[in-house]
Amino acid sequence: MQYLYSSPAKVNLFLNILGKREDGYHDIQSIFQLIDLKDEIIFKKRNGGRINLSCNHKTLEEDNIIIKAIDLYSQLSGIDNIGLDILLKKNIPIGRGLGGGSSNAATTLLALNEIYDHKVKLTSLYKASLSIGSDVPFFLHAKNSWVEGKGDIITNIFLKPRWFIMIFGKHNVSTIDIYSLLEIIENPLSYSYDDYMNNNFKNDFEDIVFQKYPSIKKSYDILSNFGNARMSGTGGTIFISFDTLKSAKAILSLIPKNQKAVLIPSL
Repeated sequence: MQYLYSSPAKVNLFLNILGKREDGYHDIQSIFQLIDLKDEIIFKKRNGGRINLSCNHKTLEEDNIIIKAIDLYSQLSGIDNIGLDILLKKNIPIGRGLGGGSSNAATTLLALNEIYDHKVKLTSLYKASLSIGSDVPFFLHAKNSWVEGKGDIITNIFLKPRWFIMIFGKHNVSTIDIYSLLEIIENPLSYSYDDYMNNNFKNDFEDIVFQKYPSIKKSYDILSNFGNARMSGTGGTIFISFDTLKSAKAILSLIPKNQKAVLIPSL
Protein backbone atom coordinates (compact mmCIF):
# COMPACT_ATOMS: atom_id res chain seq x y z
CA MET A 1 0.00 0.00 0.00
CA GLN A 2 1.26 3.46 -0.90
CA TYR A 3 0.80 6.59 1.20
CA LEU A 4 0.88 9.91 -0.68
CA TYR A 5 1.49 13.14 1.25
CA SER A 6 1.84 16.80 0.32
CA SER A 7 4.50 18.74 2.17
CA PRO A 8 3.85 22.52 2.06
CA ALA A 9 6.23 25.49 2.22
CA LYS A 10 5.91 28.57 4.41
CA VAL A 11 6.92 32.21 4.37
CA ASN A 12 8.05 34.25 7.36
CA LEU A 13 6.04 37.46 7.30
CA PHE A 14 8.69 38.80 9.65
CA LEU A 15 11.55 37.29 11.65
CA ASN A 16 12.85 38.86 14.85
CA ILE A 17 15.79 37.45 16.83
CA LEU A 18 15.61 38.18 20.56
CA GLY A 19 18.82 36.46 21.65
CA LYS A 20 20.86 33.29 21.80
CA ARG A 21 19.93 30.60 24.29
CA GLU A 22 22.18 28.49 26.47
CA ASP A 23 21.15 25.40 24.48
CA GLY A 24 22.55 26.95 21.28
CA TYR A 25 19.21 27.85 19.75
CA HIS A 26 17.93 31.40 19.30
CA ASP A 27 14.75 32.90 20.73
CA ILE A 28 12.67 34.20 17.86
CA GLN A 29 9.43 35.91 17.00
CA SER A 30 7.84 35.25 13.63
CA ILE A 31 4.61 34.76 11.76
CA PHE A 32 4.63 31.64 9.59
CA GLN A 33 2.11 31.51 6.75
CA LEU A 34 1.60 28.34 4.73
CA ILE A 35 1.69 28.70 0.96
CA ASP A 36 0.45 26.57 -1.91
CA LEU A 37 3.88 25.34 -2.92
CA LYS A 38 4.32 21.70 -2.00
CA ASP A 39 6.68 18.78 -2.25
CA GLU A 40 5.15 15.33 -2.76
CA ILE A 41 6.26 12.29 -0.80
CA ILE A 42 5.17 8.70 -1.42
CA PHE A 43 5.83 6.09 1.29
CA LYS A 44 5.56 2.36 0.77
CA LYS A 45 6.28 -0.24 3.45
CA ARG A 46 8.84 -2.89 2.62
CA ASN A 47 10.30 -5.88 4.42
CA GLY A 48 13.86 -6.07 5.66
CA GLY A 49 14.21 -2.87 7.66
CA ARG A 50 15.84 -0.92 4.84
CA ILE A 51 15.16 2.66 3.70
CA ASN A 52 15.31 3.37 -0.04
CA LEU A 53 14.98 7.10 -0.79
CA SER A 54 14.63 8.34 -4.37
CA CYS A 55 14.41 12.03 -5.26
CA ASN A 56 14.32 14.20 -8.36
CA HIS A 57 17.28 16.06 -6.79
CA LYS A 58 19.88 13.31 -6.60
CA THR A 59 22.01 15.14 -4.03
CA LEU A 60 19.17 14.77 -1.53
CA GLU A 61 19.28 10.99 -1.71
CA GLU A 62 22.53 10.87 0.31
CA ASP A 63 21.92 13.35 3.13
CA ASN A 64 18.27 14.05 3.89
CA ILE A 65 16.40 15.20 6.97
CA ILE A 66 13.77 12.57 6.15
CA ILE A 67 16.23 9.90 7.34
CA LYS A 68 16.71 11.82 10.60
CA ALA A 69 12.94 11.92 11.02
CA ILE A 70 12.72 8.15 10.50
CA ASP A 71 15.48 7.56 13.07
CA LEU A 72 13.66 9.81 15.54
CA TYR A 73 10.36 8.01 14.99
CA SER A 74 12.08 4.67 15.50
CA GLN A 75 13.39 5.87 18.87
CA LEU A 76 10.02 7.26 19.97
CA SER A 77 7.98 4.27 18.84
CA GLY A 78 10.40 1.49 19.69
CA ILE A 79 10.09 0.12 16.15
CA ASP A 80 13.63 -0.80 15.14
CA ASN A 81 13.01 -2.49 11.79
CA ILE A 82 11.28 0.28 9.79
CA GLY A 83 11.44 -0.55 6.10
CA LEU A 84 10.29 1.94 3.47
CA ASP A 85 10.56 2.86 -0.18
CA ILE A 86 10.28 6.65 -0.35
CA LEU A 87 9.83 8.81 -3.45
CA LEU A 88 10.39 12.51 -2.83
CA LYS A 89 9.45 15.02 -5.52
CA LYS A 90 10.96 18.38 -4.63
CA ASN A 91 9.01 21.40 -5.84
CA ILE A 92 10.04 23.74 -3.02
CA PRO A 93 13.37 25.41 -3.87
CA ILE A 94 16.21 24.24 -1.62
CA GLY A 95 17.96 26.71 0.68
CA ARG A 96 15.56 29.58 -0.01
CA GLY A 97 14.04 30.15 3.45
CA LEU A 98 10.77 28.35 2.72
CA GLY A 99 11.16 25.47 5.17
CA GLY A 100 11.04 22.63 2.65
CA GLY A 101 13.34 20.33 4.61
CA SER A 102 11.55 20.87 7.90
CA SER A 103 8.23 20.33 6.17
CA ASN A 104 9.49 17.04 4.70
CA ALA A 105 10.60 15.93 8.17
CA ALA A 106 7.23 16.78 9.74
CA THR A 107 5.38 15.06 6.91
CA THR A 108 7.51 11.96 7.42
CA LEU A 109 6.74 11.85 11.15
CA LEU A 110 3.01 12.17 10.49
CA ALA A 111 3.16 9.57 7.73
CA LEU A 112 4.99 7.04 9.90
CA ASN A 113 2.48 7.56 12.69
CA GLU A 114 -0.30 6.68 10.26
CA ILE A 115 1.55 3.76 8.70
CA TYR A 116 2.38 2.31 12.11
CA ASP A 117 -1.05 2.84 13.69
CA HIS A 118 -0.34 6.01 15.67
CA LYS A 119 2.24 4.55 18.03
CA VAL A 120 3.39 8.00 19.17
CA LYS A 121 1.29 10.82 20.66
CA LEU A 122 1.40 14.08 18.74
CA THR A 123 2.59 15.93 21.83
CA SER A 124 5.62 13.66 21.93
CA LEU A 125 6.28 14.27 18.24
CA TYR A 126 6.10 18.05 18.75
CA LYS A 127 8.58 18.01 21.61
CA ALA A 128 11.06 15.58 20.09
CA SER A 129 10.98 17.07 16.59
CA LEU A 130 12.91 20.15 17.72
CA SER A 131 16.00 17.96 17.80
CA ILE A 132 15.98 17.74 13.99
CA GLY A 133 14.86 21.28 13.15
CA SER A 134 13.37 24.30 14.88
CA ASP A 135 10.68 24.71 12.18
CA VAL A 136 9.52 21.10 12.34
CA PRO A 137 6.98 21.62 15.18
CA PHE A 138 5.25 24.33 13.13
CA PHE A 139 4.84 21.98 10.16
CA LEU A 140 3.47 19.29 12.48
CA HIS A 141 0.97 21.89 13.73
CA ALA A 142 0.17 22.75 10.08
CA LYS A 143 -1.69 26.02 10.72
CA ASN A 144 -0.73 29.65 10.22
CA SER A 145 0.95 30.65 13.46
CA TRP A 146 2.71 33.23 15.58
CA VAL A 147 5.91 31.38 16.52
CA GLU A 148 8.15 32.17 19.50
CA GLY A 149 10.80 30.59 21.71
CA LYS A 150 13.11 28.38 19.70
CA GLY A 151 10.20 27.43 17.46
CA ASP A 152 8.33 25.50 20.14
CA ILE A 153 5.81 28.16 21.24
CA ILE A 154 3.16 28.11 18.54
CA THR A 155 -0.06 30.14 18.61
CA ASN A 156 -2.73 29.96 15.90
CA ILE A 157 -3.22 33.25 14.08
CA PHE A 158 -5.85 34.25 11.55
CA LEU A 159 -4.34 35.50 8.30
CA LYS A 160 -6.33 36.66 5.33
CA PRO A 161 -5.77 34.77 2.08
CA ARG A 162 -2.93 36.38 0.17
CA TRP A 163 -1.25 36.12 -3.20
CA PHE A 164 2.53 36.25 -3.11
CA ILE A 165 4.87 37.33 -5.89
CA MET A 166 8.11 35.50 -5.15
CA ILE A 167 11.65 35.57 -6.49
CA PHE A 168 13.56 32.52 -5.28
CA GLY A 169 17.04 33.77 -6.09
CA LYS A 170 20.05 31.86 -7.42
CA HIS A 171 21.73 30.84 -4.19
CA ASN A 172 21.32 27.92 -1.82
CA VAL A 173 21.63 29.93 1.39
CA SER A 174 22.93 28.05 4.44
CA THR A 175 20.88 28.77 7.55
CA ILE A 176 23.81 27.82 9.79
CA ASP A 177 26.15 30.22 7.97
CA ILE A 178 23.72 33.13 8.13
CA TYR A 179 23.01 32.61 11.84
CA SER A 180 26.77 32.56 12.49
CA LEU A 181 27.03 36.07 11.02
CA LEU A 182 24.25 37.50 13.19
CA GLU A 183 25.31 39.97 15.86
CA ILE A 184 23.18 39.65 18.97
CA ILE A 185 22.22 43.05 20.35
CA GLU A 186 21.32 43.93 23.91
CA ASN A 187 17.72 44.81 24.67
CA PRO A 188 16.29 43.83 21.26
CA LEU A 189 12.83 45.03 20.29
CA SER A 190 9.98 42.64 20.90
CA TYR A 191 7.17 42.84 18.35
CA SER A 192 3.47 42.80 19.15
CA TYR A 193 0.48 41.94 17.00
CA ASP A 194 -0.12 45.68 16.61
CA ASP A 195 3.35 46.03 15.10
CA TYR A 196 2.40 43.40 12.56
CA MET A 197 -0.91 45.10 11.75
CA ASN A 198 0.88 48.46 11.35
CA ASN A 199 3.63 46.94 9.19
CA ASN A 200 6.20 47.90 11.80
CA PHE A 201 8.46 44.87 11.57
CA LYS A 202 11.30 43.34 9.54
CA ASN A 203 13.47 40.28 9.00
CA ASP A 204 16.67 40.55 11.04
CA PHE A 205 18.64 38.57 8.48
CA GLU A 206 17.96 40.78 5.48
CA ASP A 207 21.01 43.04 5.83
CA ILE A 208 23.33 40.05 6.32
CA VAL A 209 22.00 38.17 3.29
CA PHE A 210 21.88 41.27 1.08
CA GLN A 211 25.53 42.02 1.80
CA LYS A 212 26.60 38.44 1.14
CA TYR A 213 24.44 37.95 -1.97
CA PRO A 214 24.06 41.14 -4.07
CA SER A 215 21.70 39.40 -6.52
CA ILE A 216 19.20 38.80 -3.71
CA LYS A 217 19.47 42.48 -2.76
CA LYS A 218 18.76 43.37 -6.38
CA SER A 219 15.59 41.27 -6.35
CA TYR A 220 14.57 42.98 -3.12
CA ASP A 221 15.09 46.42 -4.68
CA ILE A 222 13.04 45.48 -7.73
CA LEU A 223 10.09 44.15 -5.71
CA SER A 224 10.28 47.15 -3.37
CA ASN A 225 9.16 49.30 -6.30
CA PHE A 226 5.79 47.53 -6.21
CA GLY A 227 5.11 46.89 -2.52
CA ASN A 228 6.52 46.13 0.90
CA ALA A 229 9.17 43.57 -0.03
CA ARG A 230 10.36 41.03 2.54
CA MET A 231 12.75 38.10 2.72
CA SER A 232 11.62 34.73 4.08
CA GLY A 233 13.67 32.96 6.74
CA THR A 234 17.42 33.23 6.26
CA GLY A 235 16.97 33.77 2.53
CA GLY A 236 17.00 33.97 -0.24
CA THR A 237 13.32 34.16 -1.31
CA ILE A 238 12.05 37.73 -1.68
CA PHE A 239 8.32 38.35 -1.78
CA ILE A 240 5.53 40.91 -1.81
CA SER A 241 1.89 40.09 -1.08
CA PHE A 242 -1.49 41.20 -2.36
CA ASP A 243 -5.11 41.00 -1.27
CA THR A 244 -6.41 40.03 -4.69
CA LEU A 245 -5.28 37.83 -7.54
CA LYS A 246 -6.04 40.60 -10.02
CA SER A 247 -3.70 43.09 -8.37
CA ALA A 248 -0.97 40.46 -8.02
CA LYS A 249 -1.17 39.54 -11.72
CA ALA A 250 -1.01 43.21 -12.71
CA ILE A 251 2.26 43.71 -10.83
CA LEU A 252 3.71 40.37 -11.93
CA SER A 253 3.52 41.51 -15.54
CA LEU A 254 5.74 44.52 -14.70
CA ILE A 255 8.63 42.59 -13.13
CA PRO A 256 11.65 41.96 -15.39
CA LYS A 257 11.54 38.47 -16.89
CA ASN A 258 15.11 37.72 -15.83
CA GLN A 259 13.98 37.75 -12.20
CA LYS A 260 11.83 34.67 -12.85
CA ALA A 261 9.13 35.87 -10.47
CA VAL A 262 6.27 33.49 -9.71
CA LEU A 263 2.81 33.89 -8.22
CA ILE A 264 1.85 31.62 -5.33
CA PRO A 265 -1.32 31.80 -3.18
CA SER A 266 -1.48 31.17 0.54
CA LEU A 267 -3.18 28.06 1.86
